[in-house]
Amino acid sequence: MTSTLRTLLDRVEQGEGRDEELDVRLVAAFFAPNDSQVMQSPINGVWCIFDGTDRNGRPRIWEKRPLGYQPSPTSSIDAAVALADKVLPGWAWGVSSEPPVHGKSWHASVSNVGFGIPGAAEEASEATIVGEASYVPGGPARALVAALLRAKIAQEGDQ
Repeated sequence: MTSTLRTLLDRVEQGEGRDEELDVRLVAAFFAPNDSQVMQSPINGVWCIFDGTDRNGRPRIWEKRPLGYQPSPTSSIDAAVALADKVLPGWAWGVSSEPPVHGKSWHASVSNVGFGIPGAAEEASEATIVGEASYVPGGPARALVAALLRAKIAQEGDQ
C-alpha cells in the first residue's frame, strides 16, 4: 500500500483545485476492498469505485460512502478533515498559510501526539509519528491530505 500512497501523495502535492479522479482514488486507497478498481462510469462518466461484477458481468459499484456522497478532499477542507478523522481517528492535525514566496502556499501537520495539549510534549517519544507537508500551493485541503498521506506512509514504515 505504501507505493500507492506515495503515488497519491505526488498527485496531491503537484495539483491544484478539485480532482474528481484523485478524490475517488484517495477514498479507494483507505476504505475500499483490496481488489476494487477505480474507473469512470460507462453510463455518466463519473469516477467510481467498482468491486467485482454483477450477475450480467458488468462492473458493480462499491456502495459504501465512508465520507458521504461525492466527497472532495482535494478541494474541500471539510472533506479533508473528515478523511483525516476517519483514517487516523484521534490524531491531531493543523493547517496554516505560509508567507508568500512564489504565491500562496500552505503547511499542514498530522500527528499521533496532540498539538498544544498540556503534557503532550512529555508523551512525545520514538513512537511519535508526524506527517508534514510544506509549501503546498494547491490549497489547505490538499496540504492536509498530503500531511495525512505522509503520516500513513510513516506509520506503515513502522509496522
